[in-house]
Parts: sequence; C-alpha cells; structure tokens
Amino acid sequence: MSTGKASAGRRFGHAQGPPFDTDEMFREDGPVVTRIAAAIHSEVPAFRDLPVAELRRIVSSNMRRGQAAVAEGRPPTEEELEQFATVTAELARAGVPMDAYIQARGVAMRHIFDQWRARARDAGAEEIGQAEAAYALWNWADSVLIRSSAAYREVEREIAGQQEDRRAQFLRGLLDGTLPRAEAEGRAAAYGLLPGGRYMALRARAAPDVDPALLARVIESTGGAGGHGALAAILEGEVCGIVSSRPELAGEGVLGLGSAVELSALDASFRLATRALETAMAFGIPGVADVDQLSLRPAILSEDHLGDTLVRRYLEPLRALGEFGETLELTVRQYLESGLRIDESARELIVHPNTMRHRLQRFQQLTGADLRKVDDLVEVWWALQRRGVSQTQGSR
Repeated sequence: MSTGKASAGRRFGHAQGPPFDTDEMFREDGPVVTRIAAAIHSEVPAFRDLPVAELRRIVSSNMRRGQAAVAEGRPPTEEELEQFATVTAELARAGVPMDAYIQARGVAMRHIFDQWRARARDAGAEEIGQAEAAYALWNWADSVLIRSSAAYREVEREIAGQQEDRRAQFLRGLLDGTLPRAEAEGRAAAYGLLPGGRYMALRARAAPDVDPALLARVIESTGGAGGHGALAAILEGEVCGIVSSRPELAGEGVLGLGSAVELSALDASFRLATRALETAMAFGIPGVADVDQLSLRPAILSEDHLGDTLVRRYLEPLRALGEFGETLELTVRQYLESGLRIDESARELIVHPNTMRHRLQRFQQLTGADLRKVDDLVEVWWALQRRGVSQTQGSR
C-alpha cells in the first residue's frame, strides 16, 4: 500500500495505515511473511505439522485483511469474520488447539509491529500515527479473535461429539458381542482399559431428578479402581458400561452389575447386568445390584409360571379370610425374615409368642405347608417374593 493510499484512507478510531508500501510486506514469498511463518513454526509446536507454504498463505492473507481494515478505518466485515472463522475451523480440525492459535497470533502481531515501527521510522512517520495504527490493528485482531474462538469451540464440540460417538460404538460392540476380540483388545487402551483385564458389564437407570450424564461420570470415577479403568455411556436413554470394580452410588440411580469376565465375553456379563437391573427395579433394591448377590430373585422375576403357581398354592387360600388372611401373610413373612425365630418375630410384630405360634399353625392348616420342611420353606419364600414383585409392578 503506497503512501498516497494511506493518506487517503478513512480513520479507524484515530488511526491510518502506515505510510509505506505494504504490498511487498504481504507477499506470500516475501521476507516478512516468510519470517513470521518461520517464527510461528519454530515457537509454536502445534503448528509444526502444518506445511510452511500453507502457513505463509494464511499469514499473508490475514495481514492483507488487517491492513485493509486499518487503512479504511473500519472494523472487520462480516465476510472477513466468516473467512477467518473458516480458516480457524480448518486449523482446529487439523488438531491445532486454541491456545496454540492465540500464541501464534501473538508471534505474528509482534513481528508485524516490529516491521511497522522500523518502516514507519524509515519513512519519517510520526510516532503518534504509528501508535494509533498499531492500536487499531490490535482492536481489529481482537474482533477477529472473538469470532475465531467461537469457531474453535464449535469444532471442539463437533470433535467431542464424534469422539463420544466412537466411544459409544466401541462400548456397544463390547456389550452386544459384535466387536472382534482382536479389535476389542487393540482399542481398549485408547479408552483407559487393560486389554487383558477382567471387567463387569453394567446397566443403570438414573433417578428421576438425575441427569444420566452425571450417573455415567459417577460410574467412571468410582468403578475403575486399581488403574484398570472404567467406561460408561448413554445408550438408548440408559447408562451402560464396563467397570473393573464395584461403583459407588449415592442416590444417582439404580445399577445392575454383571459378572467379571474378559473383554471378549462382556456380552454375557451384560445380559446378567440387564437381569440384575430388572430385578433391582422390581424388588425396589437401591444403588448397586450385583447379579452374584441377588440370590434367587432374578429367577423369581423371570419364572412367571412357577411363581404364579406358588402364589396360588400358598397365598391365595388366605384371601378368603380377608383382613385376617393379610395378617397371616405378614406373620409368615416376618417369621422368614427373622430367621425362623418365634420370639424375635413376635417382638417385631408386637404380639405374644403364643400368638405367633397360633398364626403359623393356622397358615399351615390353610395351605398344607409344613414350615419345618426346607422344600416348603423355599416355596413359601418364593411365593412371598413373587407377591411382592407383583405388588411393586402393579403400583407403577
């Protein structure tokens, strides 16, 4: 840009363009652009994978736009801002982080100011004019940085979403058994898992007032003890994952936990985790429900025919007695929960031990059960558990 052009330019604030030919400064193959590109390449490691020629092109283009805005006394146009956003997005997708972009901007601005001062001094420009031009360029660059930062954040969200999708796909492949063993072990380390480790699959449901994403974070932060790692993601509205140790929940939801297996066998563990979650929901079990600790409850939930048969045999005869029948059912339930101890059951129900004995005898007469036989005790317990599940499900 010639001296004449500079003097004809409109002011941006109080600034005019510098009184010397800037076209030579902005050439891609010129010494100034080459020096700035080399400085960025040397001082900002994140830019070292970017071809120097591409970096020179970006620097030259940015310098031309900035000088034009300063010479015309205006902020960047919407078109210029979009052009900068496009370049910034390309850098972000190339893996250049935002802090590196800001650092490179500082390197470029430092060299541009040095060039301006030197050439303005040689051209006899007043110092106040140099300062105003530099101030205007800095304001222009700040406006560009604001739009560039927004472009970076958008790309970061896009990349994070893509990474989350790949993460979820990897987890889904492990849990449904579609991921080949070699691929599972080859990609495990990328997600903080040990290829030869043993893991438990899980399926969890967030509490009504809890964000599933929070539940997933809690699972990952508490389920990877010993450095073996944990992985959780939201799949079809529920939190699914794998852990190397039992997670710790504090009311964030209900979690079903499968058995510990190798990575290649997690599909079987996930089926057990699903049964554990369903069982926990049906029986009102809070927190973490380990399938290995649920005893016969998963079978009670799934064996509908057997459970309904035992309910008809041991509990239906009590319905004809109305309220007293409900009392007998409560008595037998407490007797089993108290470990078949008459005195303890009586204390819990606030009745005399002889009253307990009478009620238990009446129950046996009505149902034909013999509470001294193990087989009958198991069947009565099963019937009571099945009745509890049916009442819980009916209340939903």
